[in-house]
Amino acid sequence: MADKELIRTSISLQPGIWERLQNIYTSGKAGSAYLFSGPSGCGKEAIAIAFAAGLNCEEMSKIPCGDCGSCKRFRTLQHEHLTIIVPLPSSSGVTGGEKGKKTKEEEITKLFQEAIQEKATDLFFKIVFPRARQILIRSIRSLRKTLYLKSHIKGRKMVLIFDAHHLSTGQGSSGNSLLKILEEPPNNTTLVLVTDYKEQLLPTLLSRCQQVDFPPLNPEVIKMYLERTGISSEVIPFVTEISQGDMHRASSLLDKSMQKIVLLIKDLIESIFKEDSLSWRQFINGYSRLAFTDPQEFIFSFYLLQLCLRSAYRKRLGLFTDVLFAELENELASFNKKCLEIDLLRINSYLEEIVTGLNRNLNTSIALTSLLIKVHQEVNENRTDG
Repeated sequence: MADKELIRTSISLQPGIWERLQNIYTSGKAGSAYLFSGPSGCGKEAIAIAFAAGLNCEEMSKIPCGDCGSCKRFRTLQHEHLTIIVPLPSSSGVTGGEKGKKTKEEEITKLFQEAIQEKATDLFFKIVFPRARQILIRSIRSLRKTLYLKSHIKGRKMVLIFDAHHLSTGQGSSGNSLLKILEEPPNNTTLVLVTDYKEQLLPTLLSRCQQVDFPPLNPEVIKMYLERTGISSEVIPFVTEISQGDMHRASSLLDKSMQKIVLLIKDLIESIFKEDSLSWRQFINGYSRLAFTDPQEFIFSFYLLQLCLRSAYRKRLGLFTDVLFAELENELASFNKKCLEIDLLRINSYLEEIVTGLNRNLNTSIALTSLLIKVHQEVNENRTDG
């Protein structure tokens, strides 16, 4: 789907947001810095790419024309005026001295270029690398070296920083370095910071950006997008309901059968609520490893568990109607019977702490151990009360 319709389709996902951005670039008064924030999978990155394409469109039509030379280069994410920055693994601590460090950096650069190619064919593809928990200071220093150089082609330089909250990771050196650019922005340049967690950004960065807040995607919009991409109509209602306005979740669901998802949830429930030291160790080791190798899959697994617990709570109230959890109705009834007095909403908050902790670089093994202790304290207290 690497054609002009890809960017046009992304625009249709957030019509209200796009109308605001369209007014900016048709007025010719684009600012030097914007912050696109909102929940995961709501189209922020896709809209940022469309915004960048619009500001460089040679036709200056109301939407990127998709046909001019500039728009064609934006479709491959290889435009001279486009710079994309994401969290990358650090080459520090690599054995082999300077040669080993250089080899590692070349490897990271190759992986990044491959990810950009994937992103060009699917604007909802999430660029995530293992061990990448910060935006490297060298990425910002490299940006500072190139932004102030005079461009030989017409248009506006665009810098898109995805997962921008990782500018504040650790000492926040990357964020402070970027702040120097924002304090004296180069001419004819716009930076767009994109994040799910704007509260984690340095206040000084927030103050330098015009903020654009994105809502979750409308379920009908997700349904329309999936239909356009040729997804089987049989799975669309299931994917749309469970994704809850998050296109990343929708994508994660597409390669999983209903049976696989049900088995995953059952395994998670058993691992967390079962009082067995071996089961605990397997759960902690397995999910710590998953958080390291595939953070998005880790988050997705805990999201499913959160949905399950919320459905169990709704079932207690006689409100159980979910498509997915109809498959788990007997299990949820049994779970509610065993854990009638347990505060499911409190346990849900423990799970939320795990997910948000991953984005704050907390030690996953310790966080998962703490989760198990809290859950079983809750279980044992209520057994005593009963």
